[in-house]
Amino acid sequence: MSVRCLFLGNYTAESLKGILGGSDRMAAVKGVVEAAGGTVNTVSFARGPYDVVVDMNLPSHEMMMGAMATVRASGSITDAIYIELIDGDPVWEAARSIAGAYKPANA
Repeated sequence: MSVRCLFLGNYTAESLKGILGGSDRMAAVKGVVEAAGGTVNTVSFARGPYDVVVDMNLPSHEMMMGAMATVRASGSITDAIYIELIDGDPVWEAARSIAGAYKPANA
């Protein structure tokens, strides 16, 4: 099973100093994801509530969580979250099969 997810996070002041000093963040991201057995789809720096967004595929939920733990433990990223991306069609199919059995409280 492959897990596709988005990682979002903010750099600490020390991390930003490193980036301004020439630290290759693309290589660092690829290194972590590849060590987890995954692939990087895109890495984007962003305006808004997060500094960096990584779209990646990893081989399992455990590897996704392990990669997240590694980055958080480094202290270089704050406010780190990940969002698992899924195919909606099976979800909607399941919802349609369940919907007839559900009776709302106001029914």
